[in-house]
Amino acid sequence: MIAVSTACIVMSYALYTVSPQTVDRFGTRNLVFSIPIVIYGIYRYLYLIHQKNMGGNPSIEIINDLPLLLNALLWVLIVVLIIY
Repeated sequence: MIAVSTACIVMSYALYTVSPQTVDRFGTRNLVFSIPIVIYGIYRYLYLIHQKNMGGNPSIEIINDLPLLLNALLWVLIVVLIIY
């Protein structure tokens, strides 16, 4: 179930970034460049769940895992730069 959910999340985000409504709303097609950051974040979280036996509370995992925290901050920064 996790594999299917992960694939659906990645595809949904990718389709959202190239959607005509999203492009019209934000006035840019460059949100597509944030897709690799989202993919890394998802797979980093899966790594923590399966290899480190973590994942009980996602918000705590983001705060306690430096690569995941940096990834989230990088995503916010890139999206803000792209939109504005």
